[in-house]
Amino acid sequence: MRVLEAITPSRIGGAEVYVAELCEQLPKLGIEVELFVPSGRPFVDYAASRGIESVNWKTHGKIDPITIFRLAKLIKSHKIDIVHTHLSTASLLGAMAAKIAGVGSVAHVHGMNSATCFKRSTAVIAVSEAVKTHLCEQGLDPNRVHVVHNGVDLGRFRPVNLADSKRKLGYDPGTHIFGVFGRLSEEKGQQVAIEAMSILLKNHPNARLVLGGDGKNRGELAHAAESLGIVESVEFKGFISDVRTLMSACDGVIVPSIREGFGLAAVEAMALGRPVIASRVGGLPEIVVPDETGFLISPADPNELACAMESLIANESSAAHMGKMGRDRAQNFFDLKKQIQAVAHILQCQSPKTE
Repeated sequence: MRVLEAITPSRIGGAEVYVAELCEQLPKLGIEVELFVPSGRPFVDYAASRGIESVNWKTHGKIDPITIFRLAKLIKSHKIDIVHTHLSTASLLGAMAAKIAGVGSVAHVHGMNSATCFKRSTAVIAVSEAVKTHLCEQGLDPNRVHVVHNGVDLGRFRPVNLADSKRKLGYDPGTHIFGVFGRLSEEKGQQVAIEAMSILLKNHPNARLVLGGDGKNRGELAHAAESLGIVESVEFKGFISDVRTLMSACDGVIVPSIREGFGLAAVEAMALGRPVIASRVGGLPEIVVPDETGFLISPADPNELACAMESLIANESSAAHMGKMGRDRAQNFFDLKKQIQAVAHILQCQSPKTE
């Protein structure tokens, strides 16, 4: 079977990293993969850095008949059996091109998106039950929507000693470090984490908050830290292609999202044996088990977040146990290889060759 993976990203985030994993893992299952990414996108270079070649040309938004027909031609000439799309624009264009070429298309929905761009796809994969519910409430047939949680490579994401991880990055092992990982945007809730940090510092003046990621809200977030007088306690690390080293140095990983389809950072943290503090929104309650692998808190509540951070500091043995339980949960439910096998099965079921 030959699959065309198509994605139209403006940045590199969880969906983009997942597509790179698909391009690396599907061939191990005997599936040939080609990748389409519009030219000029950061993901082109990111994929190349991982040894993944891509087909590129400039696209022009969701209304782009030239791209639709070029994709259809590509599908026919390269004998593609199924088109697997990611993000709304790629899903709309890819589904139309697939229909012209006479093959099926599967839209992979990574967030709480409008269902409009996925209605033409043969089938839909949602990254969480929350995303499926969100799409079906907008009229998608539940029988067409399959849930496959994202996963992590458990061979790469392995627990390492917390104190050693801190020393490796030049931190004192006694410094309490909390990390937030993801693009810097309002929906990801970094503002809440900064406000919570200002509360935590009253009792733990040596604690630090590290933000791994970049985005349009960086200036606003830096201003918030300055306004609260905690600039020296908040570190902006920028985009990190491999989060393992920094995440392993964290006493806890915070996922303070206001809106979230899944929350890959939570799974990555659990795989590394770190407790997670996450908002009770979207797919996050499907990942974090309260008081077992971490804490679920109300979104946009810095006081509740600060209390959860305080609890991890005050109960180190409990925090370590949460980390261990998180690793076990990641192994049982979020193993990347198993999740990609589930995706491959759906793609094969939608391919005319398997009918």
